[in-house]
Amino acid sequence: MPLRDLTDDERDCARSLAKAGVLTIERNECYVRSAELPVFQRKRVRLALSGGVIALILALVVAVLILHR
Repeated sequence: MPLRDLTDDERDCARSLAKAGVLTIERNECYVRSAELPVFQRKRVRLALSGGVIALILALVVAVLILHR
């Protein structure tokens, strides 16, 4: 996909995905690296799950502190 067809936000996203190794940008065109997609998806799921666990632990700590008083 040509970069000129993308909006500014989409270009920024494409650059971020290129840094993550999911896209290749050559001669002002984007190419998806399909072999890297499963690795990227696993990292994204792992990040979401770890964030959820941290939020749950924080909620439990706050609940215990509130109920303890």
